[in-house]
Amino acid sequence: MASTRRPAGLLRPSALVRRASISKGLLGDDRFWRTIFLLMMGRRAMRKIMGSDPEVVALDRLEPGQFMTIEAIDPRAVARPAKGQKRRRPR
Repeated sequence: MASTRRPAGLLRPSALVRRASISKGLLGDDRFWRTIFLLMMGRRAMRKIMGSDPEVVALDRLEPGQFMTIEAIDPRAVARPAKGQKRRRPR
């Protein structure tokens, strides 16, 4: 017996909106749909740049009275030596 199901991705609301924004906004003259297209592509680009999955660094259980401080350090500032200096090798 042949399957009569359609592919799941074709009927998603985001796929329908993307298709309409391309045909009406990018290929057509409708400013509203062009704005929708730019917003959708901008969101996709930001997700690629920033990463969409959170990164788990540590899992710790805190007892009453304990606290944890979370700080972010720019990895580029730590990894490179100053200009003109040689990188030290760990002993």
